[in-house]
Amino acid sequence: MVTPQKPPPLPPVNGRGRPSLPFGPDASRADSAHRPAVAADRGDSGFDRQLASLFGESVFGPWLDPGQYLGATRTTRRHSAPFRRLALLTAVLCLGAAAGWIVRAGLSRRTVEDREHVARNLASFLTQGELDRVAQFLVLLRGPNAALDAHDAHLDLMIRAEAALYRYQDADPERLARIKPYLSSATTAPASGERILASLAVASRQERAARLALLESIRPAFDRDPEFHYLLATALEYQGDVKAARQAWDRGFELGPLWLAHRYEQVWFEARQGKAEAVSKLVGRLVLVAPESAWTRLASEQFAGARVAKPDVAPAAASVHPTPAVALYHQNLALAQAQVRAGDPIAGRRSLGQAIAAVNGQAPFVLDAFDWLVEAKAMGLARDLTAFETWPRHSELADARVARLAEPEHRPADNPPAASESRATPKRQVKKPSRGKAKAKTKARRRK
Repeated sequence: MVTPQKPPPLPPVNGRGRPSLPFGPDASRADSAHRPAVAADRGDSGFDRQLASLFGESVFGPWLDPGQYLGATRTTRRHSAPFRRLALLTAVLCLGAAAGWIVRAGLSRRTVEDREHVARNLASFLTQGELDRVAQFLVLLRGPNAALDAHDAHLDLMIRAEAALYRYQDADPERLARIKPYLSSATTAPASGERILASLAVASRQERAARLALLESIRPAFDRDPEFHYLLATALEYQGDVKAARQAWDRGFELGPLWLAHRYEQVWFEARQGKAEAVSKLVGRLVLVAPESAWTRLASEQFAGARVAKPDVAPAAASVHPTPAVALYHQNLALAQAQVRAGDPIAGRRSLGQAIAAVNGQAPFVLDAFDWLVEAKAMGLARDLTAFETWPRHSELADARVARLAEPEHRPADNPPAASESRATPKRQVKKPSRGKAKAKTKARRRK
């Protein structure tokens, strides 16, 4: 049994009531004099020994050996480690969730802002008539999915853009199929003006003329819209109001000179009216606005008889500005009429088929082509058109046009008479007497 040792005597106290500690060179010797023997065995440090000398071990309890102190600390750390890890994990998860929410909110807000920016640009390009840009920004706004979202905030804008590209650019049946469900109700004024314009854009000229009152009802909202005045001009022209149609054409050119498809049809309108000066003026303005456009080349070659682009730059211009399908439709339609006038109906029929094929045989283009051919007195081509497979049979509009061909003024001169006329009783022919016999009868009457 180990006998407990007595604590070492306290150091002397100075006049202030504090222990007098030796400092200086003699401090180590003085300290060793008061050092208890057990301290050396425990391996305490000099600092611990000084604390024990100053305050005694009874103040804070017995001093632990360094080995025991490290063991106690290690035990405390071992018990607190799981709680610290759990707290750290919780903090990391909370920070991660907060950062994810902030990032998602920022991306969502950025996506909305980006779509608003794209929508503004799309509306601007559509108003100006830059259809190439319209096609690009429509894909950005619609997204990779070709279907339209019925709850999209920009649905009406996308519907109108699709209709414009269909009617004046590529005549793609898929575009019409995408927007057709939304155009079925756009036949009355309560529908949005954008959808009314889209429904009239994809319709034939006869259908636009039939809805002229509906078109006039939205004039206050679209009086500064170039496409509105184009639709109005075509409807008025079909009804025969040339003066009002010319005013609408001029207003459309003033608001949207870059609507090149509209400008070509305006040149054609003036050419049909026999206004050579107006045709020359319009072609010149097209050359100034878009000299390398396919529409400008077509208008200059067809109505002015001169090419716009030089031969050395024409291939490059054609690669940058390819000819739209609707422009090919008009080009081949005009070529067919010229070939028939030149005495080559076979080539004319071939060009007519190419014109209809360029627009994928879409009904509005076919019906408009029939009306133009009848107006140009090209009745043979009109009959050929009704015999094409793409002719919209079982349609009231198409049947009414076929009936027009049976009218007497539209019947060709080389047609044989009808069967009823061939079976009719011929008129009785009276033989005229010869001159000699007539004189003899006259002399006999005088003798009597």
